[in-house]
Amino acid sequence: MKDGNLEAEPKLMRKTLSSQLYAILERKVTSGELAPGTRVSEESIAETFQVSRSPAREALFDLERSGFAERVGPRERMITIPRRDTIAAKYELWWIVDIGRTYLASLHATQEDIVELRRYLDRMERAVNARDPKRYRAACEKWHEKLRRGCPNEIVNQAATDCDVFLKWLEVLYDRAPDISDQSIIEHTAILDAFERRSLSALAEAIHPHMTRHCDRILAIFDAARLPGSADNPTPPAAG
Repeated sequence: MKDGNLEAEPKLMRKTLSSQLYAILERKVTSGELAPGTRVSEESIAETFQVSRSPAREALFDLERSGFAERVGPRERMITIPRRDTIAAKYELWWIVDIGRTYLASLHATQEDIVELRRYLDRMERAVNARDPKRYRAACEKWHEKLRRGCPNEIVNQAATDCDVFLKWLEVLYDRAPDISDQSIIEHTAILDAFERRSLSALAEAIHPHMTRHCDRILAIFDAARLPGSADNPTPPAAG
């Protein structure tokens, strides 16, 4: 028993270190600091963060598993250059998972939660009328966070969070300006009405077209970024 305890300790420490490295790398990718097409190696990560190659290898493996990197050599990865079919597939997964997450959250929502959500929605509408993207984004982010917070299923939450992070990355690459439109307010209102009714079918009917329109918006910008004769995965516009 004693030997087993001593053997487990370094594994736990190494896993914690690789998780920290992954979090740093994911943040650099999703913020656009590590641009699509950038190459990263076990050696460069180990040297940069003054760690051994083992946690660096594990962090790169997790980055590849999450879809943010692709293997281009035995110990080297390249930050993923999004493809059109991947973008569409991610959005398809997102709306399916998000319907489940939002429905489960609705079952535990209180009347106070509904009042707060309507307050955020009112702020969003006033921001649309004022053509104020900063105020709209702030209210919209709080609305979505509040809407999903009550989901008690951690497996659903993890799957949904993985989608959230990936699609936030796509927004950074292709669409930094929020969709400020009357249609957006109409869609958010429909989602909130279905949420208050705790209706799975109504949530599906409200969330699916909202997500589809969001996907179409990203794909239109993606298509516009293509160069004549280029491959299906154009390099995104420079972040800024």
